[in-house]
Amino acid sequence: MKTARSTLLLTLLFGVLVAAPSPAQEAEENQAPVAPNFAALQQNWWSYFEGSQAQVEPRIEIFLDNVDQQISNLRAQNQETAQSVIEAVRDNLEVYLSLLGDIDLLSEILPESAASYSIDELPTIATTVRNAVAAAAAEELEVQREQRILDGASRRRDGLFKDYLDAEYGDERWLTALRLVRARTAQEISERRLVILTQSFELATSYADAATERLNLALERLATDADEEQLNALIADVEAKITAVATAQEVQREAQIAASSLDLDTAQSRSEQRLQQQKLLDADVRLAAAGVALAQAEAKRWWTELQLDTDPDLETIKDTSAAASDLIRNLGDLVPDWNRQTEDELLAVQSVDRDGLDRTSRRLLDQRLGTAQATLTQLGNLDATIANLDMSISVVDIAVAESAGAFRSWLSNMSRLIETGWIRATDSANATLFSVDDTPVTAGDIVQALIILIFAFLLSRGIRYAIRRVGEKESAGTQASLYTLGRLSHYTIVVLGLFIAVNSIGINFGNLALVAGALSVGIGFGLQSIVNNFVSGLVILFERSLRVGDYIELDTGLTGTVKAINVRSTLINTNDNIDIVVPNSEFVTTRLTNWTLGERILRVRIPFGVAYGSDKELVRKAAMEAAEAVPFTLTHMPGREVNVWLVEYGDNSLNFL
Repeated sequence: MKTARSTLLLTLLFGVLVAAPSPAQEAEENQAPVAPNFAALQQNWWSYFEGSQAQVEPRIEIFLDNVDQQISNLRAQNQETAQSVIEAVRDNLEVYLSLLGDIDLLSEILPESAASYSIDELPTIATTVRNAVAAAAAEELEVQREQRILDGASRRRDGLFKDYLDAEYGDERWLTALRLVRARTAQEISERRLVILTQSFELATSYADAATERLNLALERLATDADEEQLNALIADVEAKITAVATAQEVQREAQIAASSLDLDTAQSRSEQRLQQQKLLDADVRLAAAGVALAQAEAKRWWTELQLDTDPDLETIKDTSAAASDLIRNLGDLVPDWNRQTEDELLAVQSVDRDGLDRTSRRLLDQRLGTAQATLTQLGNLDATIANLDMSISVVDIAVAESAGAFRSWLSNMSRLIETGWIRATDSANATLFSVDDTPVTAGDIVQALIILIFAFLLSRGIRYAIRRVGEKESAGTQASLYTLGRLSHYTIVVLGLFIAVNSIGINFGNLALVAGALSVGIGFGLQSIVNNFVSGLVILFERSLRVGDYIELDTGLTGTVKAINVRSTLINTNDNIDIVVPNSEFVTTRLTNWTLGERILRVRIPFGVAYGSDKELVRKAAMEAAEAVPFTLTHMPGREVNVWLVEYGDNSLNFL
């Protein structure tokens, strides 16, 4: 019993000793942070500046006072440097202190969703979505920029800390520590800003997502409360927009006349022309805006008619929708060019030195500047209206699909996709890739030329195949002639196809003569061997001293049958059934023995020897019987009989032939 009580008391006493903090621990926890000592900075020296705004503010004042006092202990030449650095540190600490406070980021809030939306409300919602997406993209760029700043600040801090460790004690080490404080405060400011910018980006992204969802909801809940009177008002609005387009076209025509009827002899005249050209561009933009406004009004009208079920002509609506889509696609190509031209005009006007210019020239510059700025404003509005029109066309297409039914809608969509794809392919094919002496060459021209060349090759191949089939039933001499005819037909068709393909592009043959002259120089240097073999092949074909099927022998000892005469080389099949490619020039420049040039019958001489004492008549008889037993030997043609002659008494044998 006593042992159990003793154990219990010891356990309680140990628990009290462990749970109670020691006086040394309490003193360490309650001890105020110590300002950094520039002579011996600790690794955790920045903890002095950590804490709440109320805690850090008095520490900063103490730190700055200490530094100001220590500056006076530096050498005179270092005090000025220290003053400039401490000013930067003071500014950084002030900004850092402001960032320690609570920063409330306000997020935009969408209004409550409605039970239904009209088509007139869609552009406003779509504009909200575009602005929100653009704002989120801008916030993302700011986050990326701040991250790069933070990375640079971190590298500078690490480098300065290394310099501090390597610096000698004294003024150099003290100044390095001060620069380290400046770099560390800049890094901390960047870290705080990055956190704030990241939160702002997340809020902007969330708002953009919510706005996009609201737009989708509005499209789902799209409805109309229009009546016949409002429909008539929409029809009248379309008529008014048609009139506005006609007016814009007239203004554009007048601007074209004004821009093309100026004298360019003086600088003032050239400035006036630039002004008129910018006015013409502005007229083009206003005409495009009028066209987009007309398409938007037509989309509202047709959608309203579909909703009121007034039995509108669906084909007319589809044609109008397709025309609007074409307008959007064309403007998508034109608007960037208009922006670039207008920005170039602004830069040109702003770079002109106005000193020494008279009042008229200055007024022209002001007019050019004002016109360019107005055009940029119009272009900004045009981008928004194009986006709204694109959405309205989608709404009309959905309404047409619902009205026409699923199958007819599918057929209509497929037809429209094919038509749109064909138009885009045609537009791409008509785009100029390069020019040859003022002759534009488009992708369509190149495709057309390739088709002509492919057709020429296929035609040549078909003709050669037909000639080869005909030659299979003819004699060997006729086959060789037909082969020559096939090769020449191939070259002729390919050359004609090449000329037709080049002519289809629109390139003048006079220019080709210049190109051929340039190529002749290249041939003289680099393609000499190839051209030599090609011309030699033509000589062989025309001269007919060598034909397919001939048995030949070259000075090199090569013997065999000619299998093919190609552009660069001739294919020879030897007695060992080995195909050897021989350049055509060798048959023209070296001596050639053609065993079958005049006729296909030839004599083969085979020398052999027998031992002395053999019966010569018996040898002759045996050799003739062996020769006549060969299937290709002629036995019944007068003057072509087999003969055996004793030609020599050799050293060890009787030699026969």
